Amino acid sequence: MPRAKNLKEAYNNFYVEPLKEYQEFADFYVQRPGLISPMQDLKDRIELADRKEKYLFLGFRGSGKSTELYRLEAALDKSRFLVVNYSIRDDLNLSDFDFRDFFVSMALKVYDIARVEGIVLNPDIETDFQEFTKRITNITEAEVTSQSSAGLSLSQIVILKLSREAKTRQCLRTELDQKISDLIQKLNWLIIDIEEKSGKELAIIVDDLDKLARGQQSEDFFYKNYQLLIEPSCFVVYTFPIPLAFHPQYENVRHAFTSDVILLQMPVFKRNGEPHLEGRKFYSDVISRRIEPDLLDKDVLEYAIESTGKLSELVEVMKEASLNAFRMGQESISKNDVATALEKLRMTFDRTLTEAHKKKLLEINKCKEAREEGPDSVLTRELLFSLTAVEYEDEEGRWCEINPMLLPLVEKWTRSP
Repeated sequence: MPRAKNLKEAYNNFYVEPLKEYQEFADFYVQRPGLISPMQDLKDRIELADRKEKYLFLGFRGSGKSTELYRLEAALDKSRFLVVNYSIRDDLNLSDFDFRDFFVSMALKVYDIARVEGIVLNPDIETDFQEFTKRITNITEAEVTSQSSAGLSLSQIVILKLSREAKTRQCLRTELDQKISDLIQKLNWLIIDIEEKSGKELAIIVDDLDKLARGQQSEDFFYKNYQLLIEPSCFVVYTFPIPLAFHPQYENVRHAFTSDVILLQMPVFKRNGEPHLEGRKFYSDVISRRIEPDLLDKDVLEYAIESTGKLSELVEVMKEASLNAFRMGQESISKNDVATALEKLRMTFDRTLTEAHKKKLLEINKCKEAREEGPDSVLTRELLFSLTAVEYEDEEGRWCEINPMLLPLVEKWTRSP
């Protein structure tokens, strides 16, 4: 996928999806500034650890976590590790999500890695797990036989039913209400058997837990169940919604895990308002890897970077701008094309913000801080979940700012009675 030489290619190169394949990384990946990247931090910890450690991987949506986790999977020593890297968004119903569904999905992913790798499980362990899974999901042998003939594994059959059928989810939750420890025990038997048979250590990477449908949903999952999350007897990396790190309970939860590794957005301005040169270069390199410079009018890239300050939004804005330019019959992207794309996204935010949200955003814009306790803490976390407010980190430490895309609205909100 070479750099785009026309607007059609630019539109297709600006896709807001994680980089997964070797060629995608070779063409588009940009190393973040700093001596140790979050991915390298996780890799070093896993490869050095004697214990089966558990990690939280924090970052706002759109900061590039999934791309970094794919890099982690590729970077871990294949002679030492079996890696199970999966997204809950692909397998479960996020609008009706429950911790019991989650642990079943994890156990099924581990069970499936044995099939994929050709590992012959202990017959007693395998039979026990299969029967337990069928019982808690109320799946009959006839269903398994029928679906298996269509090429689906037991894991795939159960995941499909869990994601599509409320009745199956309710059955499972009722069955596991007093048996969640039994499920985790069976998961650990699978892990131990797989590690013994393969001679490798298992590392599970669970992506998209930060995309749970509601803030309360995320709080319930992590803060009520964190003791269960450290029970699997292998390495596990859990993506964690960074807005929850602003919750007073976070310190209690964090200490249950080996480490929390944070991937923050690169800033385009420093806390004092001066340009952040390293951050701007990072974003500039991201775009320059995807498009030939002569497709961008003068100052377009700088304008887009200053107006977004978030990785996914920058790529999304450039995609929309390339589409606008193509529709106008132009040969390059103008500042007006970027401005049109920005206004479209900006109005989406503005329509959903309440007066209380706007007042809090004005406070954040003034003090550059969002970590607080008290009656406004829920309001602040809502702004962080929606990416209306963003946390950055530079050589002066961490600080928070209103989403740069919304800065043109600050004067309007200030004038409002």
